[in-house]
Amino acid sequence: MSTLTEIEAAADSLPPEQKQELFLYLAARLRGTGQLPPPRDFSFEQIATWIADDNDGMRRLAENP
Repeated sequence: MSTLTEIEAAADSLPPEQKQELFLYLAARLRGTGQLPPPRDFSFEQIATWIADDNDGMRRLAENP
């Protein structure tokens, strides 16, 4: 395998647990190069607002099928 297309096709054919292993391997490699952005930091209030908005949306969807 020498092209990205071939690698993508091979990755698509992997079972889910091997896809996860490949993902973790690639993430570790990128982390080692310093190319990953720093983790995002969300406040408890931001997360609570997102959850409340999502719950409101689900309620409205259930009320108006």
